[in-house]
Amino acid sequence: MTASAHQPGVIARVNEWNFDIDRYINRLIPAPRWHLVPRPVAHFLGYRDETPSPRGNIVIAFWGMVGAFCGVALVASVSERVSSFEARDAPAIIGSFGAASVLEFGAIDSPLSQPRNAFFSQMIACLVGVSISKLFALNPNAENYTSLGGALSCGVTTLFMYLTNTVHPPAGATALLAVTNSQTVGLGWFLFPVMILGITLMQTTALIINNIQRRYPLYWWTPRSLSRSQRADVERYEKERPDFPSHSEDSLDEPRQLVVGRGGISVPDGVYLTAHERTLLEKIQERI
Repeated sequence: MTASAHQPGVIARVNEWNFDIDRYINRLIPAPRWHLVPRPVAHFLGYRDETPSPRGNIVIAFWGMVGAFCGVALVASVSERVSSFEARDAPAIIGSFGAASVLEFGAIDSPLSQPRNAFFSQMIACLVGVSISKLFALNPNAENYTSLGGALSCGVTTLFMYLTNTVHPPAGATALLAVTNSQTVGLGWFLFPVMILGITLMQTTALIINNIQRRYPLYWWTPRSLSRSQRADVERYEKERPDFPSHSEDSLDEPRQLVVGRGGISVPDGVYLTAHERTLLEKIQERI
């Protein structure tokens, strides 16, 4: 694998079926400047000067329980009091928020739990689910194909989540419910505001609860560097080395170094470590 990586023909075959949307849109996203935000506010937006120490599973389990309860309860309570929701017989809470609460409060180090994934995946699910539901409704025998429509909705949503780097499993449930659940189907395009409100409340709760003893989010858009200077360095390097595999912006990390030594662990800007990764590096440090 290593030997063949320098053969242009092999590189072309490896990357032939790879599409990375971030390669095209990250250049349009400004680099975060959380250090300019007042420290107490930045803290609850996930900004830290240093990577926090890992927490034990008891702390994670406790705050996961508290967060899931508060998040789901808040979404249901607020939704029940929105008159436009009540007029359309909208459910107090969409079932997929149960799965989302487990991710956003219990597995906060996972890329699947970060804000970009949590929001855009659900928007994709709404668009795909409602579109397929209305398309199938054109058939007078649509009720006979509800399960097929649900499966198609879930599959297409999965496809677009992968292509947009926004994979978030609960969105699969949203896409399924948008076609198979009569109450959700009845909402039609009004499913968008229902989901947007729920996502906003869930994320707001996550920013508060998850930053008491932990850190959330690890990043808002991408773990890759959004620095224009680093992108320019990579583009220049790719022009000088046309055989260099440029299928993603992971190469932005090449000029930087993660140093593990007796004096400590130095992590470059834009690189985020999970609690497990931090623990592993500390174990390596002890052996030096």
